[in-house]
Amino acid sequence: MTEKPSQDLVVGASSAIAGALIERWSNETVRPITAVSRSLADVHSLSALKGVNAYQSDYSDESLQSMTTELLDGGIDINRLVVCNGVLQGEGYRPERALSQLEVSAMRDVFEANTFTPMRVLAALWPVLKRSTAPRIAVLSARVGSIGDNQLGGWYSYRGSKAALNMMLKCAALELRRLNSAAKLIAYHPGTVDTPLSKPFQGTVAPEKLFSPERAAEALDAVLSPLEADGELSYVDWRGEKIPW
Repeated sequence: MTEKPSQDLVVGASSAIAGALIERWSNETVRPITAVSRSLADVHSLSALKGVNAYQSDYSDESLQSMTTELLDGGIDINRLVVCNGVLQGEGYRPERALSQLEVSAMRDVFEANTFTPMRVLAALWPVLKRSTAPRIAVLSARVGSIGDNQLGGWYSYRGSKAALNMMLKCAALELRRLNSAAKLIAYHPGTVDTPLSKPFQGTVAPEKLFSPERAAEALDAVLSPLEADGELSYVDWRGEKIPW
């Protein structure tokens, strides 16, 4: 039997964590990497890395389906998939401190980036993941999406979008258990990473808990690689420790 060609796939490649992870995997040169980004500039720069095939996508249904069709036609076996899409704040809005600050347009943007886009990516790739040998799938969630761990309140849209993501990932894990029992899905909290997006919120973060993108990528790699398929969704942090739902 001919062995299927294996690839790693990183979606949302314009994020700092994704970029560091792609560079880390590129240096390993274990298998080809497909990096997916909205940005044409990112596509050009990532394509220069060894073993990286960069793919530009606007995350429309048509674009995602086109990517999946290429993977299916190539008989690709996904080994590792990391979905990094997400947003904390945007133009004209920041995490809400009170209910009075809720705005419908901002809530839609946050849920679109943090919940709907990652799940649509998974849905599009489902036919490939179902037939892949033993895919390890990590979707970036956040500790603040934990209902049990919420002691401070606030950040309504961000917390809500990540909690909704966790629930949808739980459903996906149960479905995947029936379709490919060798697959493993995790909702992953990477910690606070030193990026421009997190700058306004770093004041209360201890220095030893503020990670460079490279350290964040190393931690994600260390958590993802040894996971064993158990038919469950794991909700874990950068140390591999469980987070309460």
